[in-house]
Amino acid sequence: MPEPCLFTHLAGVFSGVLATDFLRYAIGAGGVYLIVNLLLAARLRAWKIRAGDPPGGQIRREVLASLRTVLVFSLNGTLIVLGAEAGIVPIYTEIGAYGWAYLAFSTAVLIVAHDAWFYWSHRLLHYPPLFRRFHRLHHRSHNPTPFTSYSFDLGEAIANAIFLPLILLLLPAHPVAILIFVTHMMLRNAIGHSGYELFPANRHGRPLFRWMTTVTHHDLHHAHAGYNLGLYFTWWDRWMGTEHPSYHEEFRRVARPLSTPEARAMLLAAAIIVGLGASEARADALTGAYASPGLGIVVEFAPCEIETAATCGRMVWAWDPADTAYAQPGDVIVTDLRRSGESWSGRLLSPEDGRTYRGSITRQGPDAISLRGCAGPFCTTQRWHSVHALRRVLSSVD
Repeated sequence: MPEPCLFTHLAGVFSGVLATDFLRYAIGAGGVYLIVNLLLAARLRAWKIRAGDPPGGQIRREVLASLRTVLVFSLNGTLIVLGAEAGIVPIYTEIGAYGWAYLAFSTAVLIVAHDAWFYWSHRLLHYPPLFRRFHRLHHRSHNPTPFTSYSFDLGEAIANAIFLPLILLLLPAHPVAILIFVTHMMLRNAIGHSGYELFPANRHGRPLFRWMTTVTHHDLHHAHAGYNLGLYFTWWDRWMGTEHPSYHEEFRRVARPLSTPEARAMLLAAAIIVGLGASEARADALTGAYASPGLGIVVEFAPCEIETAATCGRMVWAWDPADTAYAQPGDVIVTDLRRSGESWSGRLLSPEDGRTYRGSITRQGPDAISLRGCAGPFCTTQRWHSVHALRRVLSSVD
């Protein structure tokens, strides 16, 4: 019966997206808090924007609200994955299809468009009737922390989530572009709520990158809610007259030029934070097309379309489609593969019998992999060969 397989597929996609979104928040918000607010707090004390610490219970409230936001984002991500599988959301997996220039362009479009979406939706949420219902929770964190970054009412979480599927309906995007976008979003959000001015000043005491929002910029928003509504860039606030009149004065009070010892501490913090983002963003390097025994099917492994920290396998060819009643070429049958030592663990849907096997994949030299999995009491082991190696062998046969 196909229905249980559909349910298993939905559960697998959702659990994978949920795990990825939770890790992104835990590593992003938790990592920034650990490094900036705890480990380097003494060295960065001159850069602290506000005196005192958040009141007791604030971080607990923020984390609990953020878990709900992670759930909303995960449901949203699951819809994107299903839309991509159905061909509705134009996510492509071969960079060569559009080129490297388009990859950079689409990444920039995602970030710039999201900033515009955030400014105007954020401004709308500050309309008093909407603020009371959908945005008050976030502003309860008057002295914000990195955990404030996802501390949203349900309505605000939905408003933030729907940007990505809407833009992806219009903008073909590679998983790498989406990964860079969501990692940048998380880190900039966590840093912006850290309470320490990590952005350097120029020799005149103004932001070195005038067009980028600083920590002071967003911190002033939590102190004076009608101002500084932008997320990544300052241009909407400057164009629309919503930049706080004391922004540059407040920034000059806490920011330091790059030549100072405090700035070197900031650079150390930034390097560690970027390293956290890179480790969260790394996709396991199991790639390429592999053929099952007897050339029954060919599966191409690549980073998953949305959960790009994991690896998925798409069936691209079947010797006889009549033998693969539970999957057809184009279907993703291997999901949520994650590196564990020398192997990858995840799930495989058997296109022949419809069972979903949990197990592992291990490399067997440069041109083969070994798959071992179990579905209840049923276990199987197979050796698959690289299509590239098979092509090389066949081309040598007269």
